[in-house]
Amino acid sequence: MRNKRINRASLLVSAMLMSSALAACSSGNNNDAGSSSEAAPSGSAAASSSAPASASAGQKDPVTIKMFNRVNADVVLDNNPVVAEAGKLANVKLEIEAPPINNYVDKLQVVMASGDLPDVIYNWGTAGNGADANMEKWAQNGLLEPLDDKIANYPNLMKNITPDMWNAVKSVNDGKTYIIPRTNVVNHWGYMINQQWLDKLGLKAPTNLEEFTNVVRAFAKNDPDGNGKADTYGLSLSGPDLGRNTIWNATNFLAAAFDLPVVDGVKDTDGQYKIREKMSGYIPYLTYLKQLNDEKLIDPEFLINKIYVDTEKLNQYKVGIVYGHQSAVLGNISKLPDSEKIFSYHGVLKDEKGVASDWVTPAMWGGWMIPKGSKKVDDVLKFLDWGNTAEANTLFQLGVKGLTYDSYDPATKAVVRTADQTTKLGTLTSSYMTPANAINGDGASIVNADTPERLAIYKKQLDDALAQMTVVNVPAVRSPKILNLNGTIPDLVKKKDDKEIAYITGSIDEQQFKDFLEKEWYPATADAEKEYVDFMNSLGK
Repeated sequence: MRNKRINRASLLVSAMLMSSALAACSSGNNNDAGSSSEAAPSGSAAASSSAPASASAGQKDPVTIKMFNRVNADVVLDNNPVVAEAGKLANVKLEIEAPPINNYVDKLQVVMASGDLPDVIYNWGTAGNGADANMEKWAQNGLLEPLDDKIANYPNLMKNITPDMWNAVKSVNDGKTYIIPRTNVVNHWGYMINQQWLDKLGLKAPTNLEEFTNVVRAFAKNDPDGNGKADTYGLSLSGPDLGRNTIWNATNFLAAAFDLPVVDGVKDTDGQYKIREKMSGYIPYLTYLKQLNDEKLIDPEFLINKIYVDTEKLNQYKVGIVYGHQSAVLGNISKLPDSEKIFSYHGVLKDEKGVASDWVTPAMWGGWMIPKGSKKVDDVLKFLDWGNTAEANTLFQLGVKGLTYDSYDPATKAVVRTADQTTKLGTLTSSYMTPANAINGDGASIVNADTPERLAIYKKQLDDALAQMTVVNVPAVRSPKILNLNGTIPDLVKKKDDKEIAYITGSIDEQQFKDFLEKEWYPATADAEKEYVDFMNSLGK
């Protein structure tokens, strides 16, 4: 197999077109998002087969759909039987272009500027729902097709995607829908920790800031790997290179200790809505990161790590804690065998009042965009409509029966597969391949929970985390000015990000940072903050 920078699969398959209604069968549960470290590009391939003669009688020829998607490097698309089966069931010829996952956002920008757009394009997005500043820019530039007049014709899209999700992705500029949400399971973001290090040092997983500080200090100072060298750190972070500092990327577990939400749409401790930079926990959170950096308790590259680099360092036993949700530990097995015996997942830290706030936004994992003026709008929507069925979800999450598993119980999510089938599964599909990663809020499987022991570990760790946390459902924020700051004041946004880094690293002191906020940031964002506050108050939440 040749390795190149771009994955391509072209598989031509044909069968009787299956109605969307037949696909609305069973459901299950999984999400691998953010749990697998992907650094290398995967192979490049093109393969096709002729449609069977029976397809010509009363059956439309399969439609070619070119897809640009974010797929982990382990998946080999050449002669991929999962993609082939999807083609049969949806009556399409699916061509997938998948750049290296660590550089997906950069490659997406290049594609969108090229003028030669695929039929359907995946956008991850800073808010997790795909409706980010990039989507708004592309829509305003006339690159995306508005879909409002179409989506009601597709029953599975309307059934599986909730009204809150549709509202969450409407353009803040013109109120139109330019992206089909990719439904997801609800992720409870917490942290993944080296349990073996904890056990060796006689410590327990931290539940509050004091305990957390003691643990990261022990991980950095007490030689948890036993090699006699001072070469470990307590914590690392990473960012998806989406125009924000790593300190805001899924760091709920730590920011919660300061009552500082990393998402918009949450009130401050005084019960008022504010921009993040005015919230009571903002400066204390940055100050704490400065303390960790000053004491050399945090990975010195935590401000520049690209997405998943922190997990790579965790797997290399260089750091002891990274952010992660409930699927992080089992999801990591594909990168480090027996991860469930090495690491454990835990919920967010408690604040000073003993409350651990689990901020949960509408369960989406990016979305699908269609180019303006495309002649295949309905073809793509028909494919995505099938993609929002249990049949499609089960196929992309479990693979093909007999090839990647022997049996499956949707009620318990128990999967029986051999070691060879487990290995095969990782090369043929993953949650990154799903058009929709959840059906009615549930996925077909739990990633790598292919033994009773692993399934039990997953359920216990999630149950323990949920028992500690208070779930806070956060509404989608559709306030144009606050969401478009990167577009309206990009230089000042970058300056603010740089000032945060400068304060954390000690290049400026707290007063200098506060002076910048008072003199430059607050005045420049005043109108946006007012619009945001008015919007949130109008929701009555």
